[in-house]
Amino acid sequence: MSSSDTGGAGTCSSFLAQEKPAIQPNATVLSILQGNAGKTVELHLRSGEKIAGRVGQVTDNVVYLSHLTGAEFDDGFVDLKDVSAVVIRSGGR
Repeated sequence: MSSSDTGGAGTCSSFLAQEKPAIQPNATVLSILQGNAGKTVELHLRSGEKIAGRVGQVTDNVVYLSHLTGAEFDDGFVDLKDVSAVVIRSGGR
């Protein structure tokens, strides 16, 4: 996909005022989360559930989320094998 291709699924209106993130050919959920440490993300899990919070530590197997959104608890750990998508929240929202 060229950088000028706006392709549908990869675009998000929240990025209009910002530079669009570059996706490396070898990108993984792990590398995306590591690159967004400290940012608020929403993880879509293979079970169909969603969990949102600020990315803390990321290991080869687990991501630590703090400041969980809409949850009874403040912190959580998610097995990376259970993550099917990562939604990154921009600062303007």
